[in-house]
Amino acid sequence: MAIVAVSLWVSLSGGRVHADLSDEGKRPDPSSDDALVGVQVKEALDAARQQLESGETTETLPFADGSDWVRTTSGEWARGSIDWMREDVMSFDSDEFGELEINMREVAEVHAARTNTYLLDDRSRLIGFAMITTDKLAVQTEEGIVVRERDELWSIVEGGGPEIDYWSVVLDVGLGMNRGNSNQADLNLRFGLNREGKRTLAEVDYILNLGFADRELNVSRHVVPFTNRVWLTRIWFVEPIAGQLLSDRFQDIRFRAQPAATAGLRFLNIPSRALWDLSVGFGYEYLRLFDPLIGTRNPQHDGLARFQTRARFDFTPDVSFIFSWVTNLIFTTIGNTNHTGIAELLFEVTNVLNLQATFMYFRTEEPHPREDGTLPAKNDYFFTIGVSLRLG
Repeated sequence: MAIVAVSLWVSLSGGRVHADLSDEGKRPDPSSDDALVGVQVKEALDAARQQLESGETTETLPFADGSDWVRTTSGEWARGSIDWMREDVMSFDSDEFGELEINMREVAEVHAARTNTYLLDDRSRLIGFAMITTDKLAVQTEEGIVVRERDELWSIVEGGGPEIDYWSVVLDVGLGMNRGNSNQADLNLRFGLNREGKRTLAEVDYILNLGFADRELNVSRHVVPFTNRVWLTRIWFVEPIAGQLLSDRFQDIRFRAQPAATAGLRFLNIPSRALWDLSVGFGYEYLRLFDPLIGTRNPQHDGLARFQTRARFDFTPDVSFIFSWVTNLIFTTIGNTNHTGIAELLFEVTNVLNLQATFMYFRTEEPHPREDGTLPAKNDYFFTIGVSLRLG
């Protein structure tokens, strides 16, 4: 069987925002002499540090140029722009080295002369230019300079906070074909919408699987997983709404809805290496069948307990493994208990091009017999190898 898949990821984060919050004389254009600019950046950070330590800040922070600069604890400097910072990892687009992901424990100082949104532990946000020292965050906002403890910094969002900065779109397309004793063609499509705010993460996907054998449809599955997460602390979170919608003609499921509310924790967090979440909760299942056996309740209304785990492991900066598993235990009709598993292995070739392998698994413990007495299979799965393109 020859399998081909292409996925496209588009970020709608918008362009960088350069709000004029200070006197342009305080932020001269980058010099053609990088060494000279580097000295000026060091001097600007030294001046800002002295102001913060003395508690006497001026009306504007002393930026040396219009670029972002990061100094690591080893004394190395990188010039470019901050893309984002979350979960104690900063993504930095270096002019010389390309995309870098730096553990915040390895960041000594930051000269951020571009407008960003700085999200804090108390759910407040600051928008403007910033200096970050070993223990302080100073943001030059439209109202003036605001100084907070560095430990209070939750995340950084690129730009000045327009709504579009928080959204991203994912599009995956996979094709599979088999020719020989039987002719089989498969189409796998995924469209995802993601919004990441100050302390929230909302995700909704649409997954379509179609299969044709000798031009006859033999696979028709529509899946819509969704979640809305609110972080309470760096470890604990709640998901006021999470669940899945599903329609599968060949599982005899016309429509299945499983909304739930859950709570969980991030029990493993090794920046740039591993993340692992667990969540549990309760919800409701609505199930309507296409052609149920005579005497079968249709539709069905049941209670469920939802168990979910999600993990990401970065074996190297270029190789990642992403895994999720959801079990919906239908405690009022135990045979309706179902499971969904997704695993992805990603290989980064360039900042734009990835190779990926994806495996999806669906299981219902006791499928309902159809009207003709036949029984749908318990297990359904597919595997795709493909190419991933990332833009933005």
